[in-house]
Amino acid sequence: TVDWRLTLAAAVCMGLFFGVFMDLSKVTLPIVIREQFIFQRFIMLKVFLGATGTSAFVFSLLSKVSPARFTAAREAFFPGLVNKGMVATTLGPFILGAGMALAGACPGMVLIQCGSGVTSGPIAFAGGLLAAVLFGVVQAYLQPLMVSCNIKMARAEDLSPLKSVPFSLLALGMCVACFAVIVILEIFFPWASKGKLLQTPPDWAWTAEMSGFFEPWDNYMPPALMGVGIGLLQVPCVLFCSDSLGSSSAYMTLTSQLLVSTEMREKLPHWSGFRTGVGNWWQAVYILAAILGAFISSWSVGTFNKGKSVKDWEAFVGGFLMIFGSRIGSGCTSGHGLSGMGLLALKSIVAVPAMFAGGIFVGFLYQAVDPAGYTGFAASNLIQAPP
Repeated sequence: TVDWRLTLAAAVCMGLFFGVFMDLSKVTLPIVIREQFIFQRFIMLKVFLGATGTSAFVFSLLSKVSPARFTAAREAFFPGLVNKGMVATTLGPFILGAGMALAGACPGMVLIQCGSGVTSGPIAFAGGLLAAVLFGVVQAYLQPLMVSCNIKMARAEDLSPLKSVPFSLLALGMCVACFAVIVILEIFFPWASKGKLLQTPPDWAWTAEMSGFFEPWDNYMPPALMGVGIGLLQVPCVLFCSDSLGSSSAYMTLTSQLLVSTEMREKLPHWSGFRTGVGNWWQAVYILAAILGAFISSWSVGTFNKGKSVKDWEAFVGGFLMIFGSRIGSGCTSGHGLSGMGLLALKSIVAVPAMFAGGIFVGFLYQAVDPAGYTGFAASNLIQAPP
């Protein structure tokens, strides 16, 4: 049995570190997300793969050293996906990805933007809360669509060729694959490299995938390394929360507090199911603590309120699509990406490419129609224009 006080204390600590790691990677800048989807900047992918690969390694290790805790955490992940068919598993993440391209964020990242002074963050958060309310109301009507084309296989080891391979070995394979891609990305798109200054050869200066205000090792850290830090947060999550990292369910927990009467809770049982219990509230505490972590980090390194925001309507609509899509597919970039792929959940392995497909589709379409609006909105492509 997990002590609820330890669980919530762990959630606060995890949230603080999550906020710090995300802010220092600068993946929270809207332009970074938008340019990832049109393959002009690869910070997001490096953070994502670093976190996913490390999560897989952590799960592999915990399956051996703490099998009871690991099994409890793994079993806690799958109930939300049991009744989700392949239509929901692909359509929901696709909608989520489309929202990411609009808002320049993801469900967990929105809170980091709130803490680091990206002004579109609170607007996207508001859109996400509205989406959670709407989904809570219409979930029963969407259920026939969400259960269609379901599959019985849940885990990678359910596949016939992999049945004889232990989870720990399969997870290590996922870890190796993620970091192999990071190595390739760093070869062609280094996070920072040294180049000669034309003005004063033979002196050297840092050039990087980020430019302008953000300087490597000063206020901007290796994105893959920050991803590793995020992935390591799975350790306290498994040991103290008997769960794995995620963000979008917290929106349901926060908005379900609107169900103040017994009659309302009885009419909306799915939404009401998020209302109470430490299993729900730890994630809400985690993402709210991330706001403080991001604020501490950005204020300390001098980048608070430096990130250029997307338009208000883009943030709100994008935030709405992110949460509505994530609830259709029962997972977000953290839930499906970091945790689901690390746990070798087959539906998550399908959902993540669908998520990126949605972002890529909207990104290239928006860039083709209005490049000044999609990537040209940010002064110097990164930071707020000086007053």
